[in-house]
Amino acid sequence: MSKMVSEKDIAEFGELWALMYCTFAREMVDTFGEEGKEALIRAVKAYGKARGERLRKRHEKQGLPINMRSLFENYDLPGHPDTEKDRKKFTDNFLESYTYVCPYERLWRDKQCNDVGLIYCQYFHHAFWQTYRPDIDVQIPEILTKDDPHCLFLVSQPKDES
Repeated sequence: MSKMVSEKDIAEFGELWALMYCTFAREMVDTFGEEGKEALIRAVKAYGKARGERLRKRHEKQGLPINMRSLFENYDLPGHPDTEKDRKKFTDNFLESYTYVCPYERLWRDKQCNDVGLIYCQYFHHAFWQTYRPDIDVQIPEILTKDDPHCLFLVSQPKDES
């Protein structure tokens, strides 16, 4: 008998993941200093690339075009239900999205992990989305873990030839 996954389950899983990242990342940086930080950056990038490759292969198998619309409308994980975001503009070639509340950032801040959380925020999305489609441009000029009032995602791709 299978159980439906609830939003509460998704939230719990997400928070446990954020706690695990915080714990591992904090230990790497505190124990190994700059070398640990560099290793963490490599690990975050590798994780992003692995997710990008995995999702691209899934979409190719499903016959979906490899573009921003497929990426953001058929994402690989559900979002945390407590995330507060607003997609101001979403077209085939451009996304402008603001995240005002990120439960992971809140957990990291509470656990004194905002510095290692910032590493995740600065490197993961670029690695994931640009591996999914290499000509996607990812700009994140404002980030909650940098004490900005929100995260601002500006993502674009060249127009696909029809």
